[in-house]
Amino acid sequence: FIQVVAMALSNDIKMPTDAELTVPQEITLSTPYLKAVAPYMHVHCENEIKEYMLRRRELEDPRATLKEGAAVTACGVKFLQSLKKTCAEQTQQYADCIDHGSGKLYVSKCRDEQSKMDKCMEELMHISRPLLGYFSKPKTHESAHAKPVIVQRDYKAEAAKVIAELPSEYHHRSDYRMYKDWRHNIVES
Repeated sequence: FIQVVAMALSNDIKMPTDAELTVPQEITLSTPYLKAVAPYMHVHCENEIKEYMLRRRELEDPRATLKEGAAVTACGVKFLQSLKKTCAEQTQQYADCIDHGSGKLYVSKCRDEQSKMDKCMEELMHISRPLLGYFSKPKTHESAHAKPVIVQRDYKAEAAKVIAELPSEYHHRSDYRMYKDWRHNIVES
């Protein structure tokens, strides 16, 4: 999985190396083929996906979840290899129907091919197509990792410490105004 995250970088932020970002094999599928196999791949790799998504949400740093992301990719590659050995013909027919059935890649035009693929997946790979709404239901996942400790800064205490460390002869800037003065000036302007 590739995620783009916008964040400010400074010299003290450690970025992952190319070796850490490289996986043995990437998943490169066309959109119709991915639409054909996605529900089955998700069911097959559900634990890896849940672990990745939970860790990604808890840690809020994509650099910390590179191993979990690589595990999802490896599971997907393993699934596709086993799919190629068992149901390659049905998958190809279904993907071709999605590709050529409509200009917007609707799967509704391909119910016959879908049923053939469903039957093959259930008989040979023991994976049944998830029911409608399965992916939108809330699910719980017990992680092998401990829940991270959330550190919240106490800004009031930090400010009080800084103010206490100021010298006694410290003075405010001459152009400093109280909040009330500032608020009234904006209203009057």
